[in-house]
Amino acid sequence: MAGRHSLRRSLVITACVLLAVFAVVSTAEASNMGFKLNKQVWSQGAGSKGRNLLSLPDNSPYKGAGGLTTLCTALGLGTTGQIVQWNGLGGIFTFTCGQVQTFNLLDGKGLMITNPTDQTGILVGSDNPSAIYTIEDLGASPVGTNIFNVKWHTICTDPQCLCTDCALSATATVTRFDAQNGTVLTHTCGQVALWQLQLGEAVLILEDNGPKTCRPSHF
Repeated sequence: MAGRHSLRRSLVITACVLLAVFAVVSTAEASNMGFKLNKQVWSQGAGSKGRNLLSLPDNSPYKGAGGLTTLCTALGLGTTGQIVQWNGLGGIFTFTCGQVQTFNLLDGKGLMITNPTDQTGILVGSDNPSAIYTIEDLGASPVGTNIFNVKWHTICTDPQCLCTDCALSATATVTRFDAQNGTVLTHTCGQVALWQLQLGEAVLILEDNGPKTCRPSHF
């Protein structure tokens, strides 16, 4: 048991470093895709500044062939802007805006956006209330790096609500990366939540008693 907790602690650090080397938003409004969201992308800086963890709707025009280019355009990213996605099983997929698309966005997974300048874009889409997400078990990094796709219209306002919705263990952590100033906020499940989820942001979940399946609360 002690060895497993030691592994978990080391992987928490490793996952945070991974994200470090690899948002302010407005309210969601109705659109012909279901909702639209004004999304701020913060420029890269030291540490975690500018590591924008992005949550997309379950249904959107950014999936499939050409979807990543559409997302780059929607967010106003330059040719060096990047989109990174983790599948939680050890796979890391990177797309640089302006290049040929080599992968399609995975369903139910959040992603990370980096760009050399601040940009503001508009995203559209709609949520699937019955969608089920998987939280992969923590292993040797990057296995278990779950960039959790927080629904735009979730009723959860804090990370402890995600812990409850996803039946996460008492050793699981939920982390927010504040891309504006580089602050990293980590919540351990079962403790009092000291920060709020942000509309349009994904969070990092590490769970060493997984995998877990999750149907997030939705209104």
